[in-house]
Amino acid sequence: MRKPIAAVLTACVLLTSVTSLWADAISVKGKVDAVTVYRGQALVTRKVDLAGAAGLREIVITDLPAQVMSSSLFAESNENVEIRSVLFRERAVEQDVREEVRKLDSQIRDLADRISLRQREMQTYQEQRNYLAKLEGFVAPTATVEMSKGVLNADTLIKLTEMQLAQRLQLTKQSQTAEIDIRTFGEQLNTLQRQRQQLADGSAKTVREAVVFVNQKAANANILFRYIVDSASWSPSYNVRADAQGKVMMEYNASIQQQSGEDWGDVAIVLSTATPNLVAAGPVLQPLELTLGSARAGEEEVAAQYENMKSLKKQIYSASRNDNRLNSSPNIQGQSGGNFDINGNPSSGWNKGTVALNQAAEQEQVLELVVKDAQLKKMSGTSSRKEEVTVTYDLTNRMSLPSRADQQLIQVRAMAMPAEFYRVATPLLSQYVYQQATLTNDSKVVLLAGPATCYYAGNFVGYGEVSTVTAGEHFDVGFGIDTSLRVNRERLEKLEVVQGGNLTTNYTYRLMVENFAAAPAKVRLLDRLPTAREGVKEADLKITLEPNGTELSKDAEYLRSQRKKGILRWDVEIPAQAIAEKAYTLDYKFKLEFDKQKMVQSANPSEPGAPAKMLQEMQMDLKH
Repeated sequence: MRKPIAAVLTACVLLTSVTSLWADAISVKGKVDAVTVYRGQALVTRKVDLAGAAGLREIVITDLPAQVMSSSLFAESNENVEIRSVLFRERAVEQDVREEVRKLDSQIRDLADRISLRQREMQTYQEQRNYLAKLEGFVAPTATVEMSKGVLNADTLIKLTEMQLAQRLQLTKQSQTAEIDIRTFGEQLNTLQRQRQQLADGSAKTVREAVVFVNQKAANANILFRYIVDSASWSPSYNVRADAQGKVMMEYNASIQQQSGEDWGDVAIVLSTATPNLVAAGPVLQPLELTLGSARAGEEEVAAQYENMKSLKKQIYSASRNDNRLNSSPNIQGQSGGNFDINGNPSSGWNKGTVALNQAAEQEQVLELVVKDAQLKKMSGTSSRKEEVTVTYDLTNRMSLPSRADQQLIQVRAMAMPAEFYRVATPLLSQYVYQQATLTNDSKVVLLAGPATCYYAGNFVGYGEVSTVTAGEHFDVGFGIDTSLRVNRERLEKLEVVQGGNLTTNYTYRLMVENFAAAPAKVRLLDRLPTAREGVKEADLKITLEPNGTELSKDAEYLRSQRKKGILRWDVEIPAQAIAEKAYTLDYKFKLEFDKQKMVQSANPSEPGAPAKMLQEMQMDLKH
């Protein structure tokens, strides 16, 4: 059984020599043995072997990554080692400590020297051209003078001319070769510099080390050294594969972003949605005093402020629990009501985490005293507890994840799931019919929300989304368009009747489904009935669905949720080869009754040009 250290000291300073009670410092790197990847950070565990005899000693753990959180270092041991303290230090060196970075630095220097050499050669070639130009300026006038005197030496003139032409041709070839080399070397240099930036971004020439003081009680012991790094995260994604027989295999993947500055080779990986906790004591509740101020804001504004403050409080709590510097500052004074320690007694100091948390909680509680019951219940109803679920996945196999810019995909689980296939048609939105399936998560694994890539009978059919799914829960996945079906929707009739001061309008709509396949098809046919906004009285706006001979779906989940919101669903079977005049049709009627002096309109209207503007934005996104 390993036990955590009794005390952890953190300081970003160079350490001086310690008392002679300690043995000579031992420098070790240790091996990265396990990593827990959180959302935005990772907890890295190195196994450090302590060779030699028992006694007090100083262990220097070297090559800590660029993204290490200096306040997060701690160590754990078994009964053979007692941890006395852990300190952090960093120092400057002339060269980067990592071999792969040093190799890149050497190649970069070599290419820079080659470019410089070729540039100097280009200067020499230009100087030679200038000399030839001067020589040509001397020869031509001299030849003219000699011709006027009748003493021209033709052989000498020919030799000088041939020499000049040959020299110019050679200089042209050499210059062209040099220009090509400079361009090629420049491209290679840019590539190496980008590689170095990706590999050693921020680390440059700084060494980060941990100094661990231990009392080693047995020879050849070991400790577990842990620290948190930034620039590491993961997100879920899925591959959903269905075969022609209706069997579905769901592959749960994780996209890892690993730019911590060190490679994780052959390590045990754990994925978690929790927040790493480095704080032992819980937050201390501060008293709240009230006074009277100006008139309060509107209900909608108060409700929005209240919801925002609840979210902010969660963020502050998460930040304060994974950095002990936020909970160890003795010189930050509290706000109204005085300061109290963990036992509720007056205290002279206050820490950043507790102050920020109490400030957010104070504002939240004051808003809670003001917000209306209806608004509070509405917010409680819309909050999703699924998104707050904390899960941990222990991956079966050890794996390697180098530190690099691109994402790395690993598989968390592969699960066969029971599936019930159906087709869904929504003619109000599209003429196409989509094939979907209701899957049951009969595993013990919680599926987090993420994108899905869907395949049917080995063919890619498109992308989708999987919401957070707990164990035993049902969820829907799409498998693309069923090309054998088409739907259409049209209004057949509109009749208006004035009765007293009210206008009653009767509508008749037809939904039509064509089936081009040689087999019947079961389809969920969807449309919607307008509903009055909450607070609108039935006497002011009455909406009635008329019986049409085809019963709405009796599915319990549909009746519990969608039906109450006005969504109409009919579970129908479309005969084979139901085309053109043989197409399946379903007619339904409803009526609106309201004051004849008024006109119906959307309760949540969008701007007239909003759809077109959004289309332009979508087209721009696709181009980019």
